[in-house]
Amino acid sequence: MDKPRFHIIYVDDDELTLKAIGRVIRRLKPDWTISLVKNPIQWEKGVLKNQSLSLVISDLLMPELKGDALLEQVRQHYPGTVRALITGDTRQKITELATPSVHFVLPKPFSEDDFANVLNSVERLYKLPIDSETRNRLIGIEDFPVLPDCVRRLRATINNPNSDMEQIARVVSEEPPLVARLLQLANSAYLGFRNRTWSIETAINRLGIQSVESIAATMVGHNAFQHLSTKEHYAVVDEHIELANLSKSLGAFLGHDKAHAERLYLASVLSSLGELMARELGCRDSGKNPICDLPSRFDTALVVSSYIIILWGYDYELAEIVLASGEASLLSDSEQASDGALLHYCRQWIRANDIEKAKLLQSWSANIGAFFTQSYQETI
Repeated sequence: MDKPRFHIIYVDDDELTLKAIGRVIRRLKPDWTISLVKNPIQWEKGVLKNQSLSLVISDLLMPELKGDALLEQVRQHYPGTVRALITGDTRQKITELATPSVHFVLPKPFSEDDFANVLNSVERLYKLPIDSETRNRLIGIEDFPVLPDCVRRLRATINNPNSDMEQIARVVSEEPPLVARLLQLANSAYLGFRNRTWSIETAINRLGIQSVESIAATMVGHNAFQHLSTKEHYAVVDEHIELANLSKSLGAFLGHDKAHAERLYLASVLSSLGELMARELGCRDSGKNPICDLPSRFDTALVVSSYIIILWGYDYELAEIVLASGEASLLSDSEQASDGALLHYCRQWIRANDIEKAKLLQSWSANIGAFFTQSYQETI
């Protein structure tokens, strides 16, 4: 397969900003084709006849045509194009700006890393081992959730080398329901701590930073799923937290280090996003929505999870683990495929009855079987 050629249109009525951002894009992606457009009502002049349009980025506040309206035009004419909005209007929350026309929202001031994240995400979307029809249908579907404000700040704080646990806890504390859930998980018998804690810092230490981030991403994002009740939303997340706990324990049992085991936890929890999206769009009741029956060799919910994971700026390898967790043999023999297989085993185990579990133990390798035999005996 030939390496896809990427074409980006950037629209901004401020000429200095237009040129400055243009230089940033060229530095970050020197092999991309870039069209800079100053007049928003003439954005289509940036379209090239011999190259498909990969990404359109537009400033929000422009006098002749606002950026969100411009991106709506892009959606109508080029539905398979990724769309990003830059805003300096701090009066609106990111979730309010995330209309069906917008995949990314970049609030000012943003860093070069923030901008690079959007460009890298587009490349990762094209790297996913899915056919072009599936990819275009995913990009063209309305109402995908954007990364919640709180999670964006949490990730920035976690990734800041100067941040400490107190600062991370402060961001988490902005969402009381999240605090309550993390304390509940940190005090669960599963973790084996004798003393209860009411300290969010202690809870984060017990659960692990990546685990906290994944729980935040799936729980705080409940406002993006407007047709799901909070009860249904949390039930799906809880099911995947159970999967995460089991996969993390399996990873540790097999000798993976703490960081590797936490990554299994992260992939497990984030794999809930596709199931949440499917329920939001009514796929469990009807197959009429284009997301409900994607022409892909992978599990539809896991394809959607991988897509959202990439849109939210996570690395490609994490998306690959989630894809592989549906049917690991569909991916090459890699660490991601192996990790996906572990999630697949855990998912099978959770959903199996006692008779099915006995059959699974007979079919699995000795190491895998030993872990689940121990797990089964502990539940009796």
